[in-house]
Amino acid sequence: MTEYAWPASLRPSRLSFYLQHNTLRFASPITRVTQVMRREGARWMAEATFDPLDRIRAGVLEGLLAALAGSANTVRIWDWRREYRTGDPRSQGDVPTGPYSFSDSTIFTDGTGLVVGSGNPALAAGATRGALSIQTQGWWPNAVAVGAGDHIGLAGRLYMATETVTASGSGTATIPISPPLRAPAAVSEPLVLTQPTVAMRLISDDEGINPTRPGRFTAITIRLEEALP
Repeated sequence: MTEYAWPASLRPSRLSFYLQHNTLRFASPITRVTQVMRREGARWMAEATFDPLDRIRAGVLEGLLAALAGSANTVRIWDWRREYRTGDPRSQGDVPTGPYSFSDSTIFTDGTGLVVGSGNPALAAGATRGALSIQTQGWWPNAVAVGAGDHIGLAGRLYMATETVTASGSGTATIPISPPLRAPAAVSEPLVLTQPTVAMRLISDDEGINPTRPGRFTAITIRLEEALP
């Protein structure tokens, strides 16, 4: 199996990106009381439409689909709706006003300033497989670490923060996540907060269907599912 990177020139015009849970339901035929069991196997699902595509970009996408060989290979994609975490200046279309000092209290004298950063967030403690929260460090103190719905990349897998979490005065934060942690993670494992990706494969061998409109513009819709380990 070969894993491909997503072409930077391709961005969907419409997108569905969601976490499909795996539950078992039983409803009593007498009382209608329902019991639900949460099972492993929750996976990310996506449907992306590219319309219109000119000849060049259509060729790029069709070439990728050919390389994926149906469901044989995988491609790393991200949720284009949430490319940056809450609080990232790029998610707000601007940057905070400055100036901001260095650790030795010196500042720029020409009126410019540094963009407030959040260090290099990473795991503050190891986490076991199946964990529903992770302990992290390296955040900007007393500021929002992640917002509800933010995506987090960890060890090549994709997770969603289920609540808004504010970092402590020392820059630590315990973040509830979904799905449960796929595999054990070691302390200091870095978090990916900008365009965190997930390895996905095409759902069927017919995802390359490409209706073409007059004027030679092409429309392609592809469906993908997470490639579970």
